[in-house]
Amino acid sequence: MIEAYMDESGIHEGAHVCVVAGYWGLTKKWKRFESQWSQIIEGAKEPTLKEFHSTKFWYADGTRKGIFAQWDDSKAEEFVDDLVSCIVETNLFPTSAVLVIEDWKKLNKYERMFLTGGYYDLDNQHWITTGAPNKTYFLPFQFAVVGPAIHCRAGLHVNYTFDLNKQFKNHVVDLYTLLKSDQKLQSRHRLGALDLEESQRAVGLQAADLLAYQTYKFSKLRLARKEPFKFQEVPQLLRRLITNRIEDDDFPFFDTEGLNVALHNLPAHMRSPGWKPMRLKPVRRVIW
Repeated sequence: MIEAYMDESGIHEGAHVCVVAGYWGLTKKWKRFESQWSQIIEGAKEPTLKEFHSTKFWYADGTRKGIFAQWDDSKAEEFVDDLVSCIVETNLFPTSAVLVIEDWKKLNKYERMFLTGGYYDLDNQHWITTGAPNKTYFLPFQFAVVGPAIHCRAGLHVNYTFDLNKQFKNHVVDLYTLLKSDQKLQSRHRLGALDLEESQRAVGLQAADLLAYQTYKFSKLRLARKEPFKFQEVPQLLRRLITNRIEDDDFPFFDTEGLNVALHNLPAHMRSPGWKPMRLKPVRRVIW
């Protein structure tokens, strides 16, 4: 059985990007991961530290907060390094997707319908399903969740776990139901059960939290730079977190060009003015 633990970052008001990210792998790998991860938390010898949360470890500017601000740099770096090594050495596979909110808002209704599960019948020229055009976070959710289902071996299903205590919990069930009914999604039969759990009990959620947080942080840097990074320029922590990536396509970045790639099959008469048609094989748009 395949298990995937997923988290989100950036669905709050005013966020520049929306991120959904996590890790997936065989159940036996997760058992080994959970044991090692818990030992690292206990080894920190902080009585109040029961689980890892990025927003409790770092401020937005990268400085440490709370009890972690009292640690010396060596201890803090070793702690994070051990957590990352736990993920890498267990050989868990990363997945993530990023949507630039400003570029999403420029899309018309038909484009948003198409990108959120809407199915258009070209022969009869009408919408069979309308998708969820008002749910901004469906697009990154769809790509991050579908990645494991595409890669897992035939005959297997992927069970997904999201954080019960996160804001995203109010949307997960509806989005997952919509995803499983999407006729365009060939791998939908591999989507297994969906569970909402507390991150202290479902330790894999803490790893997903770390990846989602670092992806969100880097995506803001990429927006400020206004052009892609070379992979070698990506912060070392994020590069290590995606060490076990299967394909670069597992990390789509939906800015203006990325959205244009995703929309290349939508009939031209439904596209917003000013978009350039995709005449060549779509190029990859990944987070870096």
